[in-house]
Amino acid sequence: MSIRDRLPRDLAWMLAPVVVFGTCLFVVEHGWGFDSAAYWGAWRDGLYDVAPATPGAYLYSPAFAQAIWPFTHLPRPLFVGGVSVVTTLTLFWLLRPLGWKWWVPLMVCCSFEIATGNINWIFALVVAFGLRHPWLWAVPALTKVTPCVGPIWFLVRGEWRALAISVGATLGVVAVSAIAAPELWRQWVEFLLDNADRGGTVLGGSLLPSPAVRIPLAVLLVAVGARLDKHWVLPVGMILGSPVFGIGSLAVLAGLVRLGSSEDASGRGRRTDS
Repeated sequence: MSIRDRLPRDLAWMLAPVVVFGTCLFVVEHGWGFDSAAYWGAWRDGLYDVAPATPGAYLYSPAFAQAIWPFTHLPRPLFVGGVSVVTTLTLFWLLRPLGWKWWVPLMVCCSFEIATGNINWIFALVVAFGLRHPWLWAVPALTKVTPCVGPIWFLVRGEWRALAISVGATLGVVAVSAIAAPELWRQWVEFLLDNADRGGTVLGGSLLPSPAVRIPLAVLLVAVGARLDKHWVLPVGMILGSPVFGIGSLAVLAGLVRLGSSEDASGRGRRTDS
């Protein structure tokens, strides 16, 4: 194996202990399941009463809170632990085709995602199967909103049926959720507007430019990648366009491993001319 071929794998092995160290520091300071605990406790207080970047803050749409509501009746340790177990198993399944010399360091690099219990592992599944099942793009649209880049891909490539399914599924969920709890949707919109000016600090993180810069870049990247048939732009665009960036966001890249096989099976990855 040449140096060029070995370099990415060697970098993964070198990065792994750094991520573990950072994860341990975060867990010592904030505890295990920082994000999943917020999902568990969302219904126990006002859904949008806690400010962003505050322990227990819930940021997603009412639809996501309604979807996980039955599970929030579990004891907190069981809910938080269950999310970590499911995250671990999902990421392992996504990465396993690479072989142990790859998936071992990459799984370790995903330790922050496993420890915090965020939903980036779900986004990795959307990357893997979102072109074959366009309705999956409703998940990022109804949670972090701006990482929903799938419809951009479909629009640029003229895949109108897939575009209609992705948009229709999102609007359908919104309609059902809003009928059940219209006041919560009003609160969520107000919550997003009230905290929009926090993008350069709390919502932007310190490792990348603010969302005001990153989101347009993500749109441009996905649009160009769609024209050039470059599937890797999907997870990169989701990470770049995320309102909150952290090392756990990189877990979205795990979806690339399974994306190739799902696209070969469906044929949806090929551009269709109108």
